[in-house]
Amino acid sequence: MEKGKENTDRRRHRRFHAVSGVFAVNAKFGQIVDISRSGLSFRYVEKKGWPKELFERGVLFGDDDFCLDNMHIKTVSDCVLADSITTTQATIRRCGIEFCDLSSQQKSDLEYFIWANTAGEMEIDFEAN
Repeated sequence: MEKGKENTDRRRHRRFHAVSGVFAVNAKFGQIVDISRSGLSFRYVEKKGWPKELFERGVLFGDDDFCLDNMHIKTVSDCVLADSITTTQATIRRCGIEFCDLSSQQKSDLEYFIWANTAGEMEIDFEAN
């Protein structure tokens, strides 16, 4: 197999870097790292004693106080960040979620949210690894 061929991006939509001050909430609260029309990832601090379950609905808070709530979501990944500092009290994690069954209005609101709260499209370099 050619180098880089095994590292294909399976996402359906372009991803965008989120600006500072943009947050996601399900059972966890964290800063959005990147977002697309089909999902997002966010970093959060997992504290000991927090419930492990994640909700099936989420809320997004934008920098301009624009809020998207009651979004149907599915968790697709949740892992410890390799470069995070793990202590006995907290661990930094990254969670990936997929948006599911969005209404036309939610899709429209999500497009606005992405436009208003991102700093440009992400470039993916599979050769860098």
